[in-house]
Amino acid sequence: MCTYTYVNVQKMTDKIAEEIVSGDEPFLGTLDIALLLVLIAGATWYFMRNRKKEEAPIRSYSIQPTTVSTISTAENSFIKKLKASGRSLVVFYGSQTGTAEEFAGRLAKEGLRYRMKGMVADPEECDMEELLQMKDINNSLAVFCLATYGEGDPTDNAMEFYEWITNGDVDLSGLNYAVFGLGNKTYEHYNKVAIYVDKRLEELGAARVFELGLGDDDAK
Repeated sequence: MCTYTYVNVQKMTDKIAEEIVSGDEPFLGTLDIALLLVLIAGATWYFMRNRKKEEAPIRSYSIQPTTVSTISTAENSFIKKLKASGRSLVVFYGSQTGTAEEFAGRLAKEGLRYRMKGMVADPEECDMEELLQMKDINNSLAVFCLATYGEGDPTDNAMEFYEWITNGDVDLSGLNYAVFGLGNKTYEHYNKVAIYVDKRLEELGAARVFELGLGDDDAK
């Protein structure tokens, strides 16, 4: 069984703990605390898996339609889907072999344990400009689970989104987000995509709810 480590999760825990002890209100109140628990649960699941590389055989992961929704090509408005179903959490994934997609599904499903209704979405099948409308949904949050592919490139399904935030000058103020990268420190461009997306979203005015999480599946 491989042992995995992650960066910044303990800092995230300490941050919320200090706020609770001091009596101060967290940044997003109960949403912060709930999401923290979800991220820790999801990160623990990812890091404790018996997986050597993302190239390992992929096990399909299905989500019950009555609990967590996965957006389809036929209906690419994730905003409409969130509003229609009373959800406030959307987990986007950038995955080349399936690991990030599976992790995103697990993360969204874990949210149900903390009364957070979420959905999983493939950015390639969404109109990502709708991120500008996330502020219209109360206590909404967008989580990005992103793998880095090849020579530090985004995965195929995240390429268009990556280019959009890179070349565009949109105002994402009002968007609450968190980014989790799936990578391997033995590679030269370790989590390059997640690091860039986390930084770029902030530059475009979005509000980072938690510090960037960096997953390393080669940790001993």
